[in-house]
Amino acid sequence: MKNWSIRTRILLGVVLVNLIGMVVVMVYLHESYSGGLDVTEQKSATLGVSAWDALVDVGSEKLGDITTREGAQKHVDALKSITSAEYGLLIDKAVLDEAEYAEEAEAAGLPSDWNERENYVLLATTDPAVADQMQLQATPDSIPEIGRIVGVENGACSKTCHGAVGGEGDFWRVRWSQDDKSRGHVVFPVSDENGKPIGVVYSIEDISAQADSARATMVNTGAVIIGGLVAATIVIALLLNALVFRRLDRMMSSIQDISVRVAGGDFGAHFQPDGTSDEIGRFEEFFARFMDLMAGTLKSLMK
Repeated sequence: MKNWSIRTRILLGVVLVNLIGMVVVMVYLHESYSGGLDVTEQKSATLGVSAWDALVDVGSEKLGDITTREGAQKHVDALKSITSAEYGLLIDKAVLDEAEYAEEAEAAGLPSDWNERENYVLLATTDPAVADQMQLQATPDSIPEIGRIVGVENGACSKTCHGAVGGEGDFWRVRWSQDDKSRGHVVFPVSDENGKPIGVVYSIEDISAQADSARATMVNTGAVIIGGLVAATIVIALLLNALVFRRLDRMMSSIQDISVRVAGGDFGAHFQPDGTSDEIGRFEEFFARFMDLMAGTLKSLMK
């Protein structure tokens, strides 16, 4: 690098700074993009909680007891009809009787799934295809009434970005979606008639449209900013070349020519500054006076 010209080093520095700026911008935009999905999910949770509260107000007389399969199914079906998300009702095993649950399942012609989950029983779901994803270990009383975001299946970002994220644990934040769909996972607690938390509603909502829109905004904004940084790099390079390096090249060429002529006895040779008052112009004026003095001294010595 010591053998590189000043021009190369400065331009390389400008490019490096802009590359760092691009990375910072993309990281910031990605965080904003992720934050936007969190807002979407929190809205989904708020809507789900409000809809559930409205259903609870209807009472068990119309929809049935939420601790029974029939009542739970009516509740989640009604909830889906309001919000369009997919729901599952997880009831704490501590409030259910295993034998009664098995009898109810047998009467309905269904296998007992009591042992599929450690702490909960999935009493009802609006989509059996996503039932396996409705997993939770956290107790109902540890989840705020406004709901909590479990995570996002992100199909709108890149696999490179999220493909290595395993999405483990109750609240896994983000993981790569295998089918390029984006889904928000949210849970909120449900309580019995005495207000005691007895389970959770697990919501899975397709947020692909919002994720795709947010990605498009991120990409477009990033493209504009990166394009601006590239344009700034080019402009800086052109300005440096026009205002500094080209003038330095001309000055060095003139200095070499004048020095050789004076050394060869042409004491009338004169260096002509470009007339500017900046740093290069002041150096040229100094060099012109120096060469005139040097030529006069050498001329007097030759007499």
